[in-house]
Amino acid sequence: MEINDISKYLESEKERYVKKKVSEYIEKGFNRNQAVNKANQSWRTYIGSRIQNVILKLIESRLKKSGLKVTSDRALSRKKLPSKLELVKRLLVIDYGKYLFLPDADIVVYKKDKNKVRVLAVISVKNSFRERGFETTYWKLKFKESPVTSHIKVYLATPDKDGEISYIAPRKRPKKMRVILEYELDGIYFLKEDFEKTEKAKHFSEIVEDILKLV
Repeated sequence: MEINDISKYLESEKERYVKKKVSEYIEKGFNRNQAVNKANQSWRTYIGSRIQNVILKLIESRLKKSGLKVTSDRALSRKKLPSKLELVKRLLVIDYGKYLFLPDADIVVYKKDKNKVRVLAVISVKNSFRERGFETTYWKLKFKESPVTSHIKVYLATPDKDGEISYIAPRKRPKKMRVILEYELDGIYFLKEDFEKTEKAKHFSEIVEDILKLV
């Protein structure tokens, strides 16, 4: 699968997924309308982690020859980590006095040179912005507070299926969320063709090139 085809691929996968789930729910005794509703709810739960996994694998394969490495916050949350991932984790954590927490860093890009590790960027993957629209900007601002993390670029990757940030739109009242995300983050990458392009808002096919510029 090519980077340009992610959105189309996920749409075709949705059709297969929902069709299969509808059949499963009907077999369990639900009527068709109930089965369709439950299948769509199941898809919304599934799609978040699915998008993250697809994007991670694509970026990982594209960066392979560059020597850059890719991991995820899920992998970094495990108790037993190899030494290089332990270093990545330590270079990402946010200090809250008595506590240290990993940020919302769905995908982490880092470089390992001998025993040295440097985190270059984190990519937050979001399918919807209704509940946690500004979470990614929060972590970007927290990174800025420490000299250890201030250099880390924070990118957002999204299909924005509901069109919540695709356009800055009407001149008199621009969409607040789009304006703030674009202002605070280092880049927004859309997994679709229909969006308002700017210097920071680009098609997802450009993300690998931008990451390579960080080296």
